[in-house]
Amino acid sequence: MDTKSEIVTKAKEYLLEQEQITLKNLKPGSGKYSYLPRHLAQVERWANRLLQEHPEAREEVVLTAVWMHDIGLLIGPEEIDHAINSEAEVKRFLPSIGVNTDIVAKVAHCVRAHRCKDVQPETIEAKILAVSDSASHITDTVYIEMANRGEKEAALAKLERDLRDVSLFPELKTEMNSLYEAWRALLSIYPNN
Repeated sequence: MDTKSEIVTKAKEYLLEQEQITLKNLKPGSGKYSYLPRHLAQVERWANRLLQEHPEAREEVVLTAVWMHDIGLLIGPEEIDHAINSEAEVKRFLPSIGVNTDIVAKVAHCVRAHRCKDVQPETIEAKILAVSDSASHITDTVYIEMANRGEKEAALAKLERDLRDVSLFPELKTEMNSLYEAWRALLSIYPNN
């Protein structure tokens, strides 16, 4: 692969292609994956901000991981955590387009660790992805959408996990605390279905 921007572009194009395949196979009117392009664009915005604040991070690793971290929602068995599916797809797809093994390994770690669940982000790039993903949830409508589907308790739990993950960069956690408090207040009074 010639340039870092080519890697990111190919990862983005691949994700969007997989999304279109998935959408074609869904029942008419299903919006299950319609949020993905908006979400990924927001994660990319947060990642770009954090890359400016952390110039030691490898931009091509972070931005490729941004576009690959949720591909496991589109590819792989639904009963398996999407971070595991995403990691496997990174290890399959990136070498097929000529990405060197060092970058493949770094991107794979980022996508596998982005949920801060069973694998923790160990590199600055993985921390940027995890924080960008969680920050994008806090600054979007994901919690109210969950509450509207009758998943209010799950939304509150996700909010707590997202604040935990944003805490990887304490200065950002401080900035987001008022949004966190507002979401908690709204969800606590939001009527159940």
